[in-house]
Amino acid sequence: MADMPGTTLEFAQIITSATEEIFATMIFLDLSSGPPFTKGKDDLGCYVTAMIGLSGDFNAMLGVHCPASVGMAIGGAMLGMELNEVDDDTKDALGEITNMLAGGLKEAFAEKEVSLHLAIPTTISGNSYKLSAPSGSNRILIPFDIDAGRFYVDLKYSLS
Repeated sequence: MADMPGTTLEFAQIITSATEEIFATMIFLDLSSGPPFTKGKDDLGCYVTAMIGLSGDFNAMLGVHCPASVGMAIGGAMLGMELNEVDDDTKDALGEITNMLAGGLKEAFAEKEVSLHLAIPTTISGNSYKLSAPSGSNRILIPFDIDAGRFYVDLKYSLS
C-alpha cells in the first residue's frame, strides 16, 4: 500500500471525479456536486439505495441513495427509456452505476498502488430503512443534483 489517500478531501475528489465521468459518458445527464459531509445527514429522504462492498487495503461500503423520482430519472437516462416505477430495471441500472463508481474508485486507487476488490452490488428500496456502519468507520457523503433532484454518493470506510 504505497500511496493511500489520507484525507477526506482526497476521497471526496476521487468519488466526485468518478461520478462526473460516469454521468458524462454513460448517463448523459448534467450534474453538480455539493460539499461533502462527514457527519450527520442520517435521514436522506431516499427510497432506493444501491450499494457495493470494497475490500483489500481498506474496507468500505459505497452507496448511491436516491428518492424514487431521481432513481427513475437516472436509470431511465442510462437505459434510454422512461421508467415509471422503482422496478427491476431501475434497481439494475442503479446497481450498475454503483458498480461503475466502485470500478472508478478501484482504478484511481490502483494508480496509487492501493489494492481493492469489489463485491456484487445490492439494491434495496422502500419507505423505511436505515443503513449503518461499524462504529469507528469514516464517512463521506457527497450530494449531487440533476434536473430531477438530489441524490447522494456515500462511502463508509475503515483504514484499519
